[in-house]
Amino acid sequence: MTGSSSIAQALSDAVAPHFARHIAAARRHGADGFAVSPDAASIAAMVDAAFWASLRREEGYVPTISLAYLSPEHTANAMRFARPLALEPGALTKIAPAVERPGVHLAVWPSNGELCVWGRNSFAIATSGRSGSGFLQSARNSR
Repeated sequence: MTGSSSIAQALSDAVAPHFARHIAAARRHGADGFAVSPDAASIAAMVDAAFWASLRREEGYVPTISLAYLSPEHTANAMRFARPLALEPGALTKIAPAVERPGVHLAVWPSNGELCVWGRNSFAIATSGRSGSGFLQSARNSR
């Protein structure tokens, strides 16, 4: 997707430092093996794509997806697609029924200067005790 809404941009400007702080804190406590935290532009693009996908319907189906910013090199248990999909609402809507399960996430990573969905990954999400959809995450390496 090109460009992002002002709401997605404002959200991403707050979320990007949040991810960075949590990863830095985990590293200070001895944790390692974390994937790269997404930058604000990537977060905004993911929020926009997911939002617009949530408003679409595919044969009456309401899409529910989880996106994880994750490099193909940072996981051992991912299912790679034959060809990456554009991070576009239409593509997300079409694939949503195949990935709507707890712990299943569409893996997003830059390719040739654009964010794309390269596969799906399964991993548990650690939460801070607050409820949330977990639709956007900076993923921990799964190796």
